[in-house]
Amino acid sequence: MAATHKGRAYLYSLVDAVLDKLSALDVNSTPAATKLADQKLFRKLRKSLLATRSVLDDAELKQINDREVKKWLFDVQHALYMADDLLEELSTKAAMPLPFQGKIQVTLLSGLALLI
Repeated sequence: MAATHKGRAYLYSLVDAVLDKLSALDVNSTPAATKLADQKLFRKLRKSLLATRSVLDDAELKQINDREVKKWLFDVQHALYMADDLLEELSTKAAMPLPFQGKIQVTLLSGLALLI
């Protein structure tokens, strides 16, 4: 966990990746996406990620001498992976059309029409 990326904390790039996925999630692209979207929750997640990102550099340095900070960083890492997975799943589900709720008329070769 002590590895750094261009002078930044290791988890900093993971926070950026989750923020990018959050920004890329087009919640208005399909009815399914709109149904899945909770804009208030997304804003809260973005705010929390930005607040966390601002203290990561300091926490990376302090984890060497402070076990609680090291545990916190581990918990943050776990939460970031969960958020990343969740956003990936939402993105996938948002791309799928909603199941059709109405009736479909099927015309058979015999000319008989059925409503399903």
